[in-house]
Amino acid sequence: MIEKLLIVVTQTTILFLMMVVGVFTRRNKMFDESSIKKIADFILVIITPCLIIKSFHQPFDPSMLKGMCAALALALFSHFTAIVLARIFVRDADEGRRRMMRFATVFSNAGYMGIPLQYAILGDRGVFYGSLYVVVFHILCWTYGLWEMRGSFKGESVFKILFNPGLLGVAAGLPFFLFSIKLPAVLFEPVKMISSLYTPLAMVVLGYYLAGAKFRMALRCKSSYLVLFLRHFIIPSVVMALLCFLPCVSYEVAVAAMIPTAAPIAASVTMFSARYGRNPEFITALVAVSTLFSIITMPVLITVSMTLFFGR
Repeated sequence: MIEKLLIVVTQTTILFLMMVVGVFTRRNKMFDESSIKKIADFILVIITPCLIIKSFHQPFDPSMLKGMCAALALALFSHFTAIVLARIFVRDADEGRRRMMRFATVFSNAGYMGIPLQYAILGDRGVFYGSLYVVVFHILCWTYGLWEMRGSFKGESVFKILFNPGLLGVAAGLPFFLFSIKLPAVLFEPVKMISSLYTPLAMVVLGYYLAGAKFRMALRCKSSYLVLFLRHFIIPSVVMALLCFLPCVSYEVAVAAMIPTAAPIAASVTMFSARYGRNPEFITALVAVSTLFSIITMPVLITVSMTLFFGR
């Protein structure tokens, strides 16, 4: 177990050191809000699909198809568990803050924090299974999350809700896996090189936002502690308990599912709160606290899951 903990701690430390670069860019005014948002859009729209396509670029394996179904089911279970817990326990007199905190409880940083760790610990297969979590994340983010934040779907197109970068990446990559198709090197190499930008750029973006967060704003609110407790302990524990009763789920699928479940609050909650006028300064502070808190919680939860599910 110590060896596994060291692996996870090492990988987590590498990610946080890259975040320091993001902090540096903000402190030295290398980027502003507009440029960092464009980088975030580039990660979401271009790099994420490339990373997913790369992970699907492998020979067909029936066991992996079974694993995909299991990964999809676990992603749905994780999100719906979080939705139920958020609706029951997260209550606040301020409606806007309540909506933000419920959103924050449900959605973890499955992309920026989850995918780099899945790749570091499990390789391409980790991203292969983890991409299903990202797809569920995006669909629910633009359906339940949008409704939670706004209170309605008015003004949002079905196309934008359903055809998100995660889903498009899986749709583009799935034929390569199902039919064992290989891209010519002249096409695959650019996809591979672009996908390698994901982790460093994602960490720089996170670091940039961390540098501007007002931590005291989140720490002064009592409800923040409940959100952190649900996001970092209760939801991962429920998913881990379910996996203990499902020995048919392979080690790689189980760990790939636990990584995003144990991840901190999604950075996208900041963008949603800014877009719909829900006090983005407060929620940015809560995301920052959660991200720093995950330095301790993620290595512990992932190591425990790797130990419990090893040998499957």
